[in-house]
Amino acid sequence: MTRRVLRRVVLSFIALFLGLGIGLVALGFTPALAAACPACFGFVKVADGVYSETADPMVAPELVRRVEVAESRVEAAFGAVHRPRILVCYTDTCHKMMGDIDPLAMTYGSLLFYLSPHGHDIDIIAHEFVHSTLHKQLGARLQAGFPAWVDEGISVYVSRDSRFDLNPETCDAGVSPMPTTAKDWLRENSAQDFSAYGRAGCRVARWLAAHPEAGLDGLIGTYVTAGD
Repeated sequence: MTRRVLRRVVLSFIALFLGLGIGLVALGFTPALAAACPACFGFVKVADGVYSETADPMVAPELVRRVEVAESRVEAAFGAVHRPRILVCYTDTCHKMMGDIDPLAMTYGSLLFYLSPHGHDIDIIAHEFVHSTLHKQLGARLQAGFPAWVDEGISVYVSRDSRFDLNPETCDAGVSPMPTTAKDWLRENSAQDFSAYGRAGCRVARWLAAHPEAGLDGLIGTYVTAGD
């Protein structure tokens, strides 16, 4: 192969991958691309697996502290916690680049979670750690059939989300059926109304209170079996 032909082949591959990347961005796959190459999107590594829009010494250490506190909270419930790649935005510009999503944070399977500029508190970070740990435990096949409201309810309960009453004797579990797919959950629950998260967390709290010996593993196993 001549040097000229080799050069054309290399340039063709570069153009192909650039075109694929631009296409994926246009289709809303920026988080996946950013997870594969954080530096390509301006993220800086501030801790193991944690990539932030800024490495400012006045900001980054506090972010890392919150991640570690949230991680320990989830580890206490699961026995182990799965830390995926974590991407963190601080500005609207960064957030728009990441898809301008409505939720404060978003977990993508067990490989990535993203924190928006308003999703940096410990409860939110712990919530996403629960998702990533549970998804890792379930695997892709079982996760696909696992009810979204149970996934969210466990995340609310284990993260000890202070926005909600999670006392099984006083919390509001609601009476209406809750969304079972992630798509329906996102469609029916807006970023302005978090009440469904509280109801899901309450249902989990009541189940665990009614089945103290089964615990979290028993709850997960119940809905895994129901989804088979």
